[in-house]
Amino acid sequence: MKRLLYFFPLLVVALLFTSGCNRAPKDGIHSITVCTTTDLHGAYFDSTYNEEARLSSLANVSAYVKQLRSKGIKPVLIDVGDNLQGDNAAYYCNYIDTVNVHIFARAAEYIGYDAIVVGNHDIEAGHQVYDRFREGKIPYLASNAIIEGSDGEPYFQPYTIVTRKGVRIAIIGMTNANIKSWLSEELWEGMDFLKISDIAQDWVDGVLDKESPHIVILACHTGSGHGLPDIENEARFLASSVRGVDLVLAGHDHRAVSEIIDNPAGEVLLINAGDRATLLGEATFELEIKEGSVISKRVASSRLIPMADVEPDSRYSARFKKDFKAVYEFANREMGTISEEIYFADALVGPSSYIDLVHKVQLDASGADISIAAPLSSSGMIPAGVIRYQDLVLLYRFENSLFVVELTGAQIRDYLELSYYNWVNNIGPVYNFDSAEGIIYRVKKSAPRGSMVEIISMSDGSPFDPSRSYKVAISSYRASGGGNLLRDGAGVSPDALSVVARYGDIRTLIGEYISKVGTVVPETPTNWIFVK
Repeated sequence: MKRLLYFFPLLVVALLFTSGCNRAPKDGIHSITVCTTTDLHGAYFDSTYNEEARLSSLANVSAYVKQLRSKGIKPVLIDVGDNLQGDNAAYYCNYIDTVNVHIFARAAEYIGYDAIVVGNHDIEAGHQVYDRFREGKIPYLASNAIIEGSDGEPYFQPYTIVTRKGVRIAIIGMTNANIKSWLSEELWEGMDFLKISDIAQDWVDGVLDKESPHIVILACHTGSGHGLPDIENEARFLASSVRGVDLVLAGHDHRAVSEIIDNPAGEVLLINAGDRATLLGEATFELEIKEGSVISKRVASSRLIPMADVEPDSRYSARFKKDFKAVYEFANREMGTISEEIYFADALVGPSSYIDLVHKVQLDASGADISIAAPLSSSGMIPAGVIRYQDLVLLYRFENSLFVVELTGAQIRDYLELSYYNWVNNIGPVYNFDSAEGIIYRVKKSAPRGSMVEIISMSDGSPFDPSRSYKVAISSYRASGGGNLLRDGAGVSPDALSVVARYGDIRTLIGEYISKVGTVVPETPTNWIFVK
Protein backbone atom coordinates (compact mmCIF):
# COMPACT_ATOMS: atom_id res chain seq x y z
CA MET A 1 0.00 0.00 0.00
CA LYS A 2 2.98 2.37 0.13
CA ARG A 3 2.30 3.50 -3.43
CA LEU A 4 -1.21 4.67 -2.49
CA LEU A 5 -0.53 6.46 0.79
CA TYR A 6 0.87 9.54 -0.95
CA PHE A 7 -2.31 10.56 -2.69
CA PHE A 8 -5.32 8.91 -1.08
CA PRO A 9 -5.86 11.79 1.38
CA LEU A 10 -5.75 14.30 -1.46
CA LEU A 11 -8.63 12.59 -3.22
CA VAL A 12 -11.11 12.25 -0.39
CA VAL A 13 -12.97 15.53 -0.98
CA ALA A 14 -13.20 15.07 -4.74
CA LEU A 15 -14.30 11.46 -4.49
CA LEU A 16 -16.94 12.18 -1.87
CA PHE A 17 -18.35 14.75 -4.27
CA THR A 18 -18.76 12.07 -6.94
CA SER A 19 -20.16 9.53 -4.53
CA GLY A 20 -23.65 10.96 -4.38
CA CYS A 21 -25.76 10.11 -1.36
CA ASN A 22 -23.89 8.05 1.23
CA ARG A 23 -26.96 6.66 2.99
CA ALA A 24 -26.82 2.95 3.70
CA PRO A 25 -28.90 0.64 1.52
CA LYS A 26 -32.06 -0.81 3.03
CA ASP A 27 -32.03 -4.42 4.13
CA GLY A 28 -33.23 -6.79 1.46
CA ILE A 29 -32.48 -7.78 -2.12
CA HIS A 30 -30.96 -5.17 -4.43
CA SER A 31 -30.48 -5.48 -8.18
CA ILE A 32 -27.69 -3.43 -9.77
CA THR A 33 -27.26 -3.24 -13.55
CA VAL A 34 -23.95 -2.23 -15.15
CA CYS A 35 -23.69 -1.31 -18.84
CA THR A 36 -20.44 -0.84 -20.72
CA THR A 37 -19.15 0.32 -24.08
CA THR A 38 -15.57 0.49 -25.28
CA ASP A 39 -13.41 1.50 -28.24
CA LEU A 40 -16.04 3.73 -29.83
CA HIS A 41 -13.39 5.25 -32.11
CA GLY A 42 -15.56 8.22 -32.99
CA ALA A 43 -18.85 6.38 -33.62
CA TYR A 44 -20.86 9.31 -32.28
CA PHE A 45 -23.47 9.59 -35.05
CA ASP A 46 -25.98 7.20 -36.62
CA SER A 47 -24.92 8.24 -40.14
CA THR A 48 -21.63 8.20 -41.99
CA TYR A 49 -20.42 11.11 -44.08
CA ASN A 50 -21.47 9.58 -47.39
CA GLU A 51 -25.12 9.65 -46.27
CA GLU A 52 -25.28 5.97 -45.36
CA ALA A 53 -26.81 4.82 -42.08
CA ARG A 54 -24.36 3.59 -39.46
CA LEU A 55 -25.75 0.41 -37.94
CA SER A 56 -24.45 1.14 -34.45
CA SER A 57 -23.33 4.27 -32.66
CA LEU A 58 -23.87 6.22 -29.48
CA ALA A 59 -27.35 7.02 -30.80
CA ASN A 60 -28.25 3.33 -30.37
CA VAL A 61 -26.63 3.23 -26.93
CA SER A 62 -28.63 6.28 -25.90
CA ALA A 63 -31.86 4.59 -27.00
CA TYR A 64 -31.09 1.39 -25.10
CA VAL A 65 -30.17 3.20 -21.89
CA LYS A 66 -33.42 5.18 -22.12
CA GLN A 67 -35.33 1.90 -22.47
CA LEU A 68 -33.76 0.62 -19.25
CA ARG A 69 -34.59 3.81 -17.39
CA SER A 70 -38.19 3.68 -18.61
CA LYS A 71 -38.42 0.28 -16.86
CA GLY A 72 -37.15 1.77 -13.61
CA ILE A 73 -33.59 0.47 -14.09
CA LYS A 74 -30.90 3.10 -13.58
CA PRO A 75 -27.76 1.42 -14.93
CA VAL A 76 -24.20 2.20 -13.93
CA LEU A 77 -22.82 3.26 -17.31
CA ILE A 78 -19.09 2.96 -18.01
CA ASP A 79 -16.99 3.44 -21.13
CA VAL A 80 -13.59 1.72 -21.24
CA GLY A 81 -11.71 4.08 -23.56
CA ASP A 82 -10.44 4.80 -27.08
CA ASN A 83 -13.12 7.29 -28.03
CA LEU A 84 -11.09 10.21 -29.37
CA GLN A 85 -9.69 8.63 -32.56
CA GLY A 86 -10.84 6.67 -35.59
CA ASP A 87 -13.49 8.81 -37.26
CA ASN A 88 -13.62 12.24 -38.82
CA ALA A 89 -15.88 13.39 -35.98
CA ALA A 90 -13.14 12.70 -33.45
CA TYR A 91 -10.50 14.32 -35.66
CA TYR A 92 -12.67 17.39 -36.20
CA CYS A 93 -13.25 17.90 -32.48
CA ASN A 94 -9.64 17.17 -31.57
CA TYR A 95 -7.88 19.44 -34.03
CA ILE A 96 -10.31 21.63 -36.00
CA ASP A 97 -13.01 22.86 -33.61
CA THR A 98 -10.97 23.26 -30.45
CA VAL A 99 -13.22 25.96 -28.97
CA ASN A 100 -16.50 24.15 -28.34
CA VAL A 101 -16.82 21.33 -25.82
CA HIS A 102 -15.89 18.03 -27.50
CA ILE A 103 -18.83 16.16 -29.06
CA PHE A 104 -17.98 13.00 -27.16
CA ALA A 105 -17.98 14.82 -23.83
CA ARG A 106 -21.40 16.31 -24.56
CA ALA A 107 -22.75 13.02 -25.92
CA ALA A 108 -21.55 11.03 -22.92
CA GLU A 109 -23.07 13.59 -20.56
CA TYR A 110 -26.38 13.49 -22.46
CA ILE A 111 -26.54 9.69 -22.27
CA GLY A 112 -25.55 9.74 -18.61
CA TYR A 113 -22.22 7.96 -18.36
CA ASP A 114 -20.95 7.57 -14.80
CA ALA A 115 -17.27 7.08 -15.72
CA ILE A 116 -14.96 7.01 -18.73
CA VAL A 117 -11.61 5.21 -18.80
CA VAL A 118 -8.64 6.70 -20.64
CA GLY A 119 -7.54 4.65 -23.68
CA ASN A 120 -4.20 4.64 -25.49
CA HIS A 121 -5.76 6.32 -28.54
CA ASP A 122 -7.16 8.99 -26.25
CA ILE A 123 -3.60 9.78 -25.16
CA GLU A 124 -2.70 9.82 -28.86
CA ALA A 125 -4.94 12.86 -29.26
CA GLY A 126 -2.47 14.87 -27.17
CA HIS A 127 -2.54 16.94 -23.99
CA GLN A 128 -4.59 19.70 -25.59
CA VAL A 129 -7.45 17.21 -26.07
CA TYR A 130 -7.44 14.81 -23.12
CA ASP A 131 -6.60 17.47 -20.55
CA ARG A 132 -9.98 19.04 -21.35
CA PHE A 133 -11.64 15.75 -20.41
CA ARG A 134 -9.84 15.77 -17.06
CA GLU A 135 -11.77 18.94 -16.27
CA GLY A 136 -15.12 17.59 -17.50
CA LYS A 137 -18.19 16.58 -15.53
CA ILE A 138 -17.74 12.82 -15.99
CA PRO A 139 -14.88 11.17 -14.03
CA TYR A 140 -12.00 10.42 -16.42
CA LEU A 141 -10.14 7.47 -14.92
CA ALA A 142 -6.64 6.02 -15.14
CA SER A 143 -5.04 5.22 -11.78
CA ASN A 144 -1.94 3.70 -13.39
CA ALA A 145 -1.11 6.82 -15.44
CA ILE A 146 1.04 8.56 -12.86
CA ILE A 147 2.70 11.96 -12.75
CA GLU A 148 6.30 11.46 -13.80
CA GLY A 149 8.68 11.76 -10.87
CA SER A 150 5.93 11.46 -8.25
CA ASP A 151 5.45 8.73 -5.67
CA GLY A 152 2.67 7.15 -7.72
CA GLU A 153 0.31 10.16 -7.88
CA PRO A 154 -2.23 9.62 -10.69
CA TYR A 155 -2.39 12.16 -13.50
CA PHE A 156 -6.09 11.37 -14.00
CA GLN A 157 -8.76 10.59 -11.42
CA PRO A 158 -8.04 7.04 -10.22
CA TYR A 159 -11.53 5.90 -9.27
CA THR A 160 -15.04 7.06 -8.54
CA ILE A 161 -17.91 5.89 -6.35
CA VAL A 162 -21.49 5.86 -7.63
CA THR A 163 -24.57 4.86 -5.67
CA ARG A 164 -27.81 3.20 -6.58
CA LYS A 165 -30.38 3.22 -3.74
CA GLY A 166 -27.59 3.31 -1.21
CA VAL A 167 -25.57 0.52 -2.84
CA ARG A 168 -22.04 1.82 -3.35
CA ILE A 169 -20.25 0.83 -6.57
CA ALA A 170 -16.52 1.52 -6.88
CA ILE A 171 -15.16 1.99 -10.40
CA ILE A 172 -11.35 1.83 -10.55
CA GLY A 173 -9.97 2.88 -13.93
CA MET A 174 -6.72 1.79 -15.59
CA THR A 175 -5.28 2.57 -19.02
CA ASN A 176 -3.02 0.46 -21.20
CA ALA A 177 0.46 0.22 -19.70
CA ASN A 178 2.18 -0.12 -23.07
CA ILE A 179 1.43 3.42 -24.27
CA LYS A 180 5.04 4.58 -24.29
CA SER A 181 5.88 1.83 -26.80
CA TRP A 182 3.36 3.22 -29.30
CA LEU A 183 3.24 6.98 -28.93
CA SER A 184 5.87 9.69 -29.19
CA GLU A 185 6.88 11.36 -25.95
CA GLU A 186 5.25 14.75 -26.52
CA LEU A 187 1.84 13.05 -26.42
CA TRP A 188 2.31 11.65 -22.90
CA GLU A 189 4.87 14.13 -21.58
CA GLY A 190 4.81 14.35 -17.80
CA MET A 191 3.38 10.87 -17.31
CA ASP A 192 4.51 7.33 -16.74
CA PHE A 193 2.38 4.19 -17.03
CA LEU A 194 2.49 1.36 -14.51
CA LYS A 195 1.65 -2.22 -15.40
CA ILE A 196 -1.92 -2.81 -14.28
CA SER A 197 -1.27 -6.17 -12.65
CA ASP A 198 1.52 -4.63 -10.55
CA ILE A 199 -0.79 -2.17 -8.78
CA ALA A 200 -4.37 -3.42 -9.21
CA GLN A 201 -4.50 -5.33 -5.92
CA ASP A 202 -3.17 -2.31 -4.03
CA TRP A 203 -5.84 -0.09 -5.52
CA VAL A 204 -8.64 -2.55 -4.83
CA ASP A 205 -7.50 -3.03 -1.24
CA GLY A 206 -7.17 0.72 -0.77
CA VAL A 207 -10.60 1.51 -2.17
CA LEU A 208 -12.21 -1.26 -0.10
CA ASP A 209 -10.58 0.17 3.00
CA LYS A 210 -11.39 3.82 2.28
CA GLU A 211 -14.82 3.59 0.65
CA SER A 212 -16.41 0.28 1.81
CA PRO A 213 -18.14 -0.32 -1.54
CA HIS A 214 -20.65 -3.12 -2.03
CA ILE A 215 -19.50 -3.80 -5.62
CA VAL A 216 -16.01 -3.29 -7.06
CA ILE A 217 -15.47 -2.83 -10.79
CA LEU A 218 -12.00 -2.81 -12.31
CA ALA A 219 -12.42 -1.00 -15.66
CA CYS A 220 -9.24 -1.35 -17.72
CA HIS A 221 -8.35 -0.33 -21.23
CA THR A 222 -6.42 -3.53 -21.77
CA GLY A 223 -7.07 -6.53 -23.98
CA SER A 224 -8.78 -9.64 -22.65
CA GLY A 225 -5.61 -11.72 -22.96
CA HIS A 226 -5.14 -15.40 -22.21
CA GLY A 227 -4.65 -15.47 -18.45
CA LEU A 228 -0.99 -14.38 -18.40
CA PRO A 229 0.25 -10.96 -17.18
CA ASP A 230 0.90 -9.59 -20.68
CA ILE A 231 1.47 -5.82 -20.43
CA GLU A 232 -0.92 -5.05 -23.30
CA ASN A 233 -3.64 -7.64 -22.62
CA GLU A 234 -4.09 -8.13 -18.88
CA ALA A 235 -7.85 -8.40 -18.27
CA ARG A 236 -8.26 -12.16 -17.97
CA PHE A 237 -5.24 -12.35 -15.68
CA LEU A 238 -6.69 -9.58 -13.50
CA ALA A 239 -10.04 -11.34 -13.26
CA SER A 240 -8.34 -14.56 -12.22
CA SER A 241 -5.96 -13.11 -9.64
CA VAL A 242 -7.11 -9.80 -8.07
CA ARG A 243 -9.12 -10.39 -4.90
CA GLY A 244 -12.08 -8.21 -3.99
CA VAL A 245 -13.23 -7.54 -7.56
CA ASP A 246 -16.70 -8.39 -8.82
CA LEU A 247 -16.42 -7.27 -12.44
CA VAL A 248 -13.49 -6.64 -14.78
CA LEU A 249 -14.24 -4.52 -17.84
CA ALA A 250 -11.81 -4.77 -20.75
CA GLY A 251 -11.29 -3.14 -24.14
CA HIS A 252 -8.47 -2.32 -26.53
CA ASP A 253 -8.36 -5.53 -28.58
CA HIS A 254 -11.94 -5.21 -29.94
CA ARG A 255 -12.66 -8.85 -29.00
CA ALA A 256 -16.10 -9.31 -27.49
CA VAL A 257 -16.14 -11.37 -24.28
CA SER A 258 -18.65 -12.11 -21.54
CA GLU A 259 -17.59 -14.92 -19.24
CA ILE A 260 -17.15 -15.96 -15.64
CA ILE A 261 -13.52 -16.35 -14.53
CA ASP A 262 -12.39 -18.43 -11.56
CA ASN A 263 -10.69 -16.35 -8.88
CA PRO A 264 -9.20 -17.43 -5.51
CA ALA A 265 -11.75 -15.23 -3.75
CA GLY A 266 -14.71 -16.35 -5.87
CA GLU A 267 -15.96 -16.01 -9.43
CA VAL A 268 -15.36 -12.75 -11.32
CA LEU A 269 -17.25 -11.59 -14.39
CA LEU A 270 -15.19 -10.40 -17.38
CA ILE A 271 -16.83 -8.27 -20.09
CA ASN A 272 -15.28 -6.77 -23.23
CA ALA A 273 -17.89 -5.03 -25.41
CA GLY A 274 -15.87 -5.10 -28.64
CA ASP A 275 -15.72 -1.83 -30.55
CA ARG A 276 -17.62 1.01 -32.21
CA ALA A 277 -20.83 0.43 -30.22
CA THR A 278 -21.58 -2.75 -32.14
CA LEU A 279 -22.26 -4.32 -28.74
CA LEU A 280 -23.21 -3.11 -25.31
CA GLY A 281 -22.09 -5.20 -22.36
CA GLU A 282 -24.64 -5.63 -19.61
CA ALA A 283 -24.38 -7.31 -16.22
CA THR A 284 -26.90 -7.46 -13.40
CA PHE A 285 -25.76 -8.17 -9.84
CA GLU A 286 -28.13 -9.34 -7.13
CA LEU A 287 -27.11 -8.43 -3.59
CA GLU A 288 -28.69 -9.28 -0.28
CA ILE A 289 -28.06 -6.55 2.27
CA LYS A 290 -28.48 -6.93 6.03
CA GLU A 291 -27.64 -4.13 8.47
CA GLY A 292 -25.69 -2.33 5.76
CA SER A 293 -23.50 -5.31 4.85
CA VAL A 294 -23.58 -7.67 1.91
CA ILE A 295 -24.42 -11.20 3.04
CA SER A 296 -24.71 -12.60 -0.50
CA LYS A 297 -23.88 -11.43 -4.00
CA ARG A 298 -24.17 -13.06 -7.37
CA VAL A 299 -24.17 -12.29 -11.09
CA ALA A 300 -27.83 -12.67 -11.98
CA SER A 301 -27.21 -12.19 -15.71
CA SER A 302 -24.64 -11.01 -18.22
CA ARG A 303 -24.84 -10.55 -21.96
CA LEU A 304 -23.57 -8.68 -25.00
CA ILE A 305 -26.39 -6.83 -26.74
CA PRO A 306 -26.13 -5.98 -30.48
CA MET A 307 -26.83 -2.29 -30.85
CA ALA A 308 -27.87 -2.73 -34.49
CA ASP A 309 -31.05 -4.30 -33.09
CA VAL A 310 -31.89 -1.07 -31.24
CA GLU A 311 -33.43 1.85 -33.11
CA PRO A 312 -31.27 4.99 -32.76
CA ASP A 313 -32.47 7.64 -30.33
CA SER A 314 -34.08 10.31 -32.51
CA ARG A 315 -33.77 12.94 -29.78
CA TYR A 316 -30.05 12.22 -29.46
CA SER A 317 -29.64 12.61 -33.24
CA ALA A 318 -31.63 15.85 -33.25
CA ARG A 319 -29.58 17.23 -30.36
CA PHE A 320 -26.31 16.67 -32.23
CA LYS A 321 -27.58 17.42 -35.74
CA LYS A 322 -25.63 20.68 -35.95
CA ASP A 323 -22.44 18.88 -34.92
CA PHE A 324 -22.98 16.20 -37.53
CA LYS A 325 -23.47 18.82 -40.23
CA ALA A 326 -20.20 20.54 -39.31
CA VAL A 327 -18.27 17.25 -39.46
CA TYR A 328 -20.07 16.25 -42.68
CA GLU A 329 -18.98 19.45 -44.41
CA PHE A 330 -15.42 19.02 -43.15
CA ALA A 331 -15.24 15.36 -44.21
CA ASN A 332 -16.55 16.03 -47.70
CA ARG A 333 -14.01 18.66 -48.67
CA GLU A 334 -12.49 17.77 -52.04
CA MET A 335 -8.73 17.18 -51.87
CA GLY A 336 -8.09 16.21 -55.50
CA THR A 337 -8.75 13.28 -57.79
CA ILE A 338 -7.40 9.79 -58.37
CA SER A 339 -7.20 8.31 -61.86
CA GLU A 340 -8.01 4.72 -60.86
CA GLU A 341 -9.07 2.82 -57.79
CA ILE A 342 -6.77 1.67 -54.98
CA TYR A 343 -7.50 -1.63 -53.25
CA PHE A 344 -6.11 -1.96 -49.73
CA ALA A 345 -5.93 -5.76 -49.80
CA ASP A 346 -3.29 -5.58 -52.55
CA ALA A 347 -0.79 -4.50 -49.90
CA LEU A 348 -1.03 -7.91 -48.20
CA VAL A 349 0.40 -9.88 -51.13
CA GLY A 350 3.22 -7.71 -52.45
CA PRO A 351 4.04 -4.27 -53.85
CA SER A 352 0.89 -2.14 -54.07
CA SER A 353 -0.23 1.26 -55.28
CA TYR A 354 -1.73 1.82 -51.81
CA ILE A 355 1.56 1.70 -49.92
CA ASP A 356 3.38 3.34 -52.83
CA LEU A 357 1.25 6.44 -52.25
CA VAL A 358 2.18 6.49 -48.54
CA HIS A 359 5.86 6.10 -49.42
CA LYS A 360 5.68 8.95 -51.94
CA VAL A 361 4.08 11.23 -49.35
CA GLN A 362 6.66 10.38 -46.68
CA LEU A 363 9.58 10.95 -49.02
CA ASP A 364 8.11 14.12 -50.49
CA ALA A 365 7.40 15.66 -47.08
CA SER A 366 10.69 14.69 -45.45
CA GLY A 367 13.35 14.49 -48.16
CA ALA A 368 14.53 11.26 -46.49
CA ASP A 369 16.67 8.69 -48.30
CA ILE A 370 14.34 5.79 -47.55
CA SER A 371 10.69 5.42 -46.55
CA ILE A 372 9.31 2.54 -44.49
CA ALA A 373 5.55 1.98 -44.12
CA ALA A 374 2.92 -0.71 -43.61
CA PRO A 375 -0.78 -1.04 -44.55
CA LEU A 376 -3.14 0.33 -41.89
CA SER A 377 -6.19 -0.98 -43.74
CA SER A 378 -6.48 -4.48 -45.16
CA SER A 379 -9.90 -4.29 -46.81
CA GLY A 380 -11.87 -1.73 -48.78
CA MET A 381 -10.80 0.64 -51.51
CA ILE A 382 -10.59 4.22 -52.74
CA PRO A 383 -12.60 4.50 -55.98
CA ALA A 384 -11.46 6.46 -58.99
CA GLY A 385 -12.65 10.04 -59.08
CA VAL A 386 -12.78 12.76 -56.46
CA ILE A 387 -10.87 12.17 -53.23
CA ARG A 388 -12.52 13.75 -50.20
CA TYR A 389 -11.07 14.18 -46.75
CA GLN A 390 -13.19 11.31 -45.42
CA ASP A 391 -11.33 8.97 -47.81
CA LEU A 392 -8.10 9.76 -45.99
CA VAL A 393 -9.41 8.10 -42.81
CA LEU A 394 -9.81 4.88 -44.81
CA LEU A 395 -6.39 5.33 -46.35
CA TYR A 396 -4.59 6.15 -43.10
CA ARG A 397 -6.56 5.19 -40.00
CA PHE A 398 -4.36 6.54 -37.21
CA GLU A 399 -3.06 9.99 -36.30
CA ASN A 400 0.58 8.94 -36.53
CA SER A 401 3.04 11.72 -37.20
CA LEU A 402 6.02 11.42 -39.54
CA PHE A 403 9.50 11.00 -38.10
CA VAL A 404 12.87 10.94 -39.83
CA VAL A 405 15.40 8.75 -38.02
CA GLU A 406 18.96 7.67 -38.68
CA LEU A 407 19.65 3.99 -39.28
CA THR A 408 22.64 2.25 -40.79
CA GLY A 409 22.25 0.17 -43.91
CA ALA A 410 22.77 -2.99 -41.84
CA GLN A 411 20.04 -1.92 -39.39
CA ILE A 412 17.64 -1.24 -42.26
CA ARG A 413 18.28 -4.68 -43.71
CA ASP A 414 17.82 -6.39 -40.32
CA TYR A 415 14.64 -4.37 -39.73
CA LEU A 416 13.21 -5.54 -43.05
CA GLU A 417 14.32 -9.11 -42.34
CA LEU A 418 12.02 -9.24 -39.30
CA SER A 419 9.19 -7.46 -41.08
CA TYR A 420 9.20 -9.86 -44.02
CA TYR A 421 9.70 -12.91 -41.81
CA ASN A 422 6.51 -11.95 -39.96
CA TRP A 423 4.76 -11.07 -43.21
CA VAL A 424 5.58 -14.34 -44.99
CA ASN A 425 4.67 -16.38 -41.92
CA ASN A 426 1.58 -14.30 -41.12
CA ILE A 427 2.82 -13.42 -37.64
CA GLY A 428 1.11 -10.49 -35.97
CA PRO A 429 -1.14 -7.75 -37.40
CA VAL A 430 -0.80 -6.53 -40.97
CA TYR A 431 0.06 -3.03 -39.79
CA ASN A 432 3.46 -4.45 -38.86
CA PHE A 433 4.19 -5.72 -42.40
CA ASP A 434 6.55 -2.96 -43.48
CA SER A 435 8.04 -2.45 -46.92
CA ALA A 436 10.54 0.16 -48.08
CA GLU A 437 10.97 2.63 -50.89
CA GLY A 438 14.21 4.38 -51.84
CA ILE A 439 16.04 1.07 -52.23
CA ILE A 440 15.87 -1.74 -54.77
CA TYR A 441 15.61 -5.19 -53.20
CA ARG A 442 14.02 -8.59 -53.42
CA VAL A 443 12.58 -10.88 -50.75
CA LYS A 444 13.20 -14.64 -50.87
CA LYS A 445 10.05 -16.11 -49.33
CA SER A 446 11.53 -19.58 -48.74
CA ALA A 447 14.81 -18.40 -47.22
CA PRO A 448 15.37 -18.46 -43.44
CA ARG A 449 15.26 -15.25 -41.44
CA GLY A 450 18.53 -13.43 -41.86
CA SER A 451 18.87 -14.13 -45.54
CA MET A 452 15.41 -13.25 -46.89
CA VAL A 453 16.10 -9.64 -47.92
CA GLU A 454 18.67 -8.93 -50.62
CA ILE A 455 19.21 -5.18 -51.07
CA ILE A 456 20.64 -4.53 -54.53
CA SER A 457 21.11 -0.75 -54.58
CA MET A 458 19.53 2.59 -53.84
CA SER A 459 16.65 3.50 -56.14
CA ASP A 460 18.87 5.83 -58.16
CA GLY A 461 21.29 2.97 -58.85
CA SER A 462 23.97 4.10 -56.40
CA PRO A 463 25.41 1.47 -54.04
CA PHE A 464 23.64 0.58 -50.82
CA ASP A 465 26.21 0.65 -48.01
CA PRO A 466 25.51 -1.44 -44.86
CA SER A 467 27.90 0.74 -42.85
CA ARG A 468 26.52 4.11 -43.97
CA SER A 469 23.92 6.05 -41.98
CA TYR A 470 20.68 6.80 -43.87
CA LYS A 471 17.77 9.12 -43.13
CA VAL A 472 14.64 6.98 -42.90
CA ALA A 473 11.04 8.24 -42.88
CA ILE A 474 8.83 6.20 -40.54
CA SER A 475 5.70 6.73 -38.46
CA SER A 476 5.78 7.95 -34.87
CA TYR A 477 4.20 4.63 -33.88
CA ARG A 478 7.14 2.74 -35.28
CA ALA A 479 9.73 5.20 -33.94
CA SER A 480 8.24 4.79 -30.45
CA GLY A 481 8.73 1.04 -30.62
CA GLY A 482 5.39 -0.12 -32.00
CA GLY A 483 5.59 -3.63 -33.43
CA ASN A 484 9.09 -4.10 -31.93
CA LEU A 485 10.64 -4.00 -35.40
CA LEU A 486 13.27 -1.49 -34.34
CA ARG A 487 14.20 -3.36 -31.16
CA ASP A 488 13.94 -6.96 -32.32
CA GLY A 489 14.84 -6.37 -35.96
CA ALA A 490 17.27 -3.48 -36.22
CA GLY A 491 18.56 -3.96 -32.68
CA VAL A 492 17.84 -0.33 -31.81
CA SER A 493 16.05 0.69 -28.63
CA PRO A 494 13.53 3.51 -29.23
CA ASP A 495 15.24 5.36 -26.37
CA ALA A 496 18.54 5.28 -28.28
CA LEU A 497 17.03 6.10 -31.68
CA SER A 498 18.42 9.18 -33.40
CA VAL A 499 15.43 11.30 -34.50
CA VAL A 500 16.53 14.06 -36.87
CA ALA A 501 13.14 15.55 -37.82
CA ARG A 502 9.45 15.45 -36.93
CA TYR A 503 6.54 16.44 -39.16
CA GLY A 504 2.75 16.60 -38.83
CA ASP A 505 0.35 13.70 -38.84
CA ILE A 506 0.69 11.53 -41.91
CA ARG A 507 -2.99 11.67 -42.84
CA THR A 508 -2.81 15.45 -43.16
CA LEU A 509 0.43 15.14 -45.14
CA ILE A 510 -1.34 12.78 -47.55
CA GLY A 511 -4.12 15.33 -48.00
CA GLU A 512 -1.63 18.11 -48.65
CA TYR A 513 0.23 15.94 -51.17
CA ILE A 514 -2.99 15.11 -53.06
CA SER A 515 -3.98 18.79 -53.13
CA LYS A 516 -0.53 19.68 -54.46
CA VAL A 517 -0.40 17.11 -57.28
CA GLY A 518 -4.09 17.54 -58.17
CA THR A 519 -4.55 14.10 -59.67
CA VAL A 520 -3.01 10.99 -58.15
CA VAL A 521 -1.99 8.34 -60.68
CA PRO A 522 -1.65 5.06 -58.74
CA GLU A 523 1.47 3.07 -59.52
CA THR A 524 2.55 -0.35 -58.36
CA PRO A 525 6.18 0.03 -57.29
CA THR A 526 8.87 -1.99 -59.01
CA ASN A 527 11.65 -1.39 -56.47
CA TRP A 528 11.00 -4.71 -54.68
CA ILE A 529 9.54 -8.13 -55.39
CA PHE A 530 8.79 -11.44 -53.72
CA VAL A 531 10.73 -14.39 -55.16
CA LYS A 532 10.78 -18.04 -54.14
